[in-house]
Amino acid sequence: MNSIDVFKRPGVRDILAVAAAIGASIIAAPAGAVDEHEVVLQADLRGVAVDSPLASFTEGGLGLLRFDAANDGAQVGRVLLDVSGPIGETFRYTLTTSGTDDGDRHALDVTEAYLDWRPYPTNAWRWRARVGAFYAPISLENRAIGWQSVYSLSPSAINTWIGEEARTIGAEIATTWLGAHSDHDFDVTLVGAAYRWNDPFGVLLFQRGWGIHDRQSPLFGELPRMFVRDPDNRTLEFFHEIDDRTGYYVGAEIKWTNDWLVRALHYDNLGDVMDASAKEPTWRTRFDALGARIELPHDVTLLTQGMLGDTEGVPRNGRGMFLVEFWAYYALVSQRYGQHRYTARFDRMYTDTERGAQFFESAQNARAWTLAYQFDLNEHWQFALEAVRIEGSLAQRADLGLAPHATERQLQLAVRWTR
Repeated sequence: MNSIDVFKRPGVRDILAVAAAIGASIIAAPAGAVDEHEVVLQADLRGVAVDSPLASFTEGGLGLLRFDAANDGAQVGRVLLDVSGPIGETFRYTLTTSGTDDGDRHALDVTEAYLDWRPYPTNAWRWRARVGAFYAPISLENRAIGWQSVYSLSPSAINTWIGEEARTIGAEIATTWLGAHSDHDFDVTLVGAAYRWNDPFGVLLFQRGWGIHDRQSPLFGELPRMFVRDPDNRTLEFFHEIDDRTGYYVGAEIKWTNDWLVRALHYDNLGDVMDASAKEPTWRTRFDALGARIELPHDVTLLTQGMLGDTEGVPRNGRGMFLVEFWAYYALVSQRYGQHRYTARFDRMYTDTERGAQFFESAQNARAWTLAYQFDLNEHWQFALEAVRIEGSLAQRADLGLAPHATERQLQLAVRWTR
């Protein structure tokens, strides 16, 4: 399938038509209004080659990659429209929409939409507040427009999962103490948030385990369910309020003036696992995340991050029928050399059913390597090559008559145009 065929697909045409209409309306606005706002339109086309015996999770399978062997050839990576700008002197809005042409409910959907407030500073403390739908400050990779990784097409397993199931729909407040005011070479940031509409958080990790890919779940989207026991309940929807409880996270970051940093965060959605009032039960998911970034000479960056937690769900005998413990970590090295970037990353992923294995065993023991190369031709064009290899076991596959152990390989060549 060539690139012309890809853009003839109905889903792709819909994505491009909606993005073009929104972009045209913004561009057609008075010149002064456009100057005050930032509009980013990005189209990402890929050539994909996959070696895997498994169907992708986007097709309801238990593959851990975004694409499977049926997707060899030209594919749409993402069409993205990001709009942001000031509202008055201290407020700013951000709206990010995207489409992936993989059969989701809407051709173009929202991934983030929030209002940001930064009051004028009066001392060494800087304050910021956000309200809306946005990502918690967990990822050290996803710092590019549209919450994309700076270093590769696919982020680590940790940040893949955050993009799939986690979104803060609520309010966050952060304060940063600037050490320069006291002749120190570091800054300290404290952050806390309260949120709702994230009660199914954990169901995908329970059903499929960790994956590695760059597909972000939109706020109003869905995925096929891997294990369909109710014919009227064939999809997973992640952003719902079920139990009327408010979750929270708290975190801290220390950043040195040479751009080294350490970041920690504790997350708990405080889900009521005994609330079975919706077709998708509430999951109680909590974890601790710790990560560090080190900048070395010759534009070399080292990243490492780990996560440890558990998720509990499906009411039974006064507690969750299932309790699954999970952990993952990665180590990444990347070098920027002029217009080129070279990246290598190792991921380690694990889940284990501590309660309820007699009913359904959710257990994963896997590792992955990712090699990536990026070339920025200019400010509008980027070319990227990425190879991912995931090898390990997933006990859930046995329930579908599949071998628990599998090796999956994926090669992607991406062409990104950004304006």
